[in-house]
Amino acid sequence: MNFHFTNMKLLSIRMLLVAVLAGGSFSIAAQTNDVAVAPALSASDREKATLEKHIKPILAALNLSDTNKEAKVREILVLHLKELSAWHVQNDAAIKALWADFNKARGKQDPTNADAALAKIDAMYASFKPQHDKFISDLSSALTPEQIESVKDVLTVNKVKVTYDVYLQIFPKLTDEQKAVVLNDLKAAREEAIDCESMTEKSAFFKKYKIKIEDDYLTAQGYDPKQARKDFAVKQKADAAAKKTSNEPPADDKP
Repeated sequence: MNFHFTNMKLLSIRMLLVAVLAGGSFSIAAQTNDVAVAPALSASDREKATLEKHIKPILAALNLSDTNKEAKVREILVLHLKELSAWHVQNDAAIKALWADFNKARGKQDPTNADAALAKIDAMYASFKPQHDKFISDLSSALTPEQIESVKDVLTVNKVKVTYDVYLQIFPKLTDEQKAVVLNDLKAAREEAIDCESMTEKSAFFKKYKIKIEDDYLTAQGYDPKQARKDFAVKQKADAAAKKTSNEPPADDKP
């Protein structure tokens, strides 16, 4: 009986092997069904995920206690970000080429062609201004001016404050009037940068205004921005060395 039973088992195994070699689908399909395969996200799901990625930090910064107001702000952001994305799909290729022209001209110290490239970029973004203005107007119906400032800061990763604080270190002798001009120009950069999608282009708009601040305004005010930056770099290096030295243990305590 045992011999017969063993033969039957061997026969069953041989038949299964033949079936697998002939088609292969039965065994493989069975194994595949045992593995959980994550379904690919649809285009709609990808869009929702992208929108949420941008909206979540804005709502977190606003920290609205009114759920109805939060829902309204979310709706405003969704509609605006969709319009922004659609506009960039149509215009990004041309815009990137113009920024390349700008950087090339700056590299050659050719302010005339650099300004010409900026003028063309501004002309392209003029077509988005109605949506930009609508976005700010819609936000104004739900938020205070201070809250709208927060939205703009999140959209530009707080570049106004970060850049302004660095300017105060590079140019420690700025008067209150000069500080106000610098801050106003940085906010103008932010106003244009919120219409960008990529961080590279947001930074490019801040660069545009930093050139204006340093080459035009501060130079006219009697500062030497290039030398001030060199002095600041030397100071940073010295401060880092001093900090490293102060953190080192005494000679007797070194391993």
